[in-house]
Amino acid sequence: MRFYCPSPLPLDGLSGYIGIMEWQIQARDAGGFENVALKGDFDLYSAPAFARAMLARIAEVGGRYRFDLAGVDYLDSTGVGAIIRILQEARRRGCDIRFSGVGGSPRKVLRMSNILALMHEEAKP
Repeated sequence: MRFYCPSPLPLDGLSGYIGIMEWQIQARDAGGFENVALKGDFDLYSAPAFARAMLARIAEVGGRYRFDLAGVDYLDSTGVGAIIRILQEARRRGCDIRFSGVGGSPRKVLRMSNILALMHEEAKP
């Protein structure tokens, strides 16, 4: 299921398309993590709606999430802020958030903003 939605995403959506960013929550893996694959630009146009959807999901169901950022081509300060808000709420609720595939320009932005050190980044296989 893919959709375009400039407003908050519904909680029951397992995937979405906001502006030029796609995201999909995949089935839980053996470790109990829901894999959230992001693709495209994580910026002013897509980050707020994605953050609202994830914050609502975390508040409703808690859980363990692995954000795969390998498909993220561009990350701006709004995307960084969304990551911070998601991390803060997840930690407040005892959820486990991990990241994989952080590279290229998004990695540089996260490192320059001193956020990379706060993220639990999984090693590449």
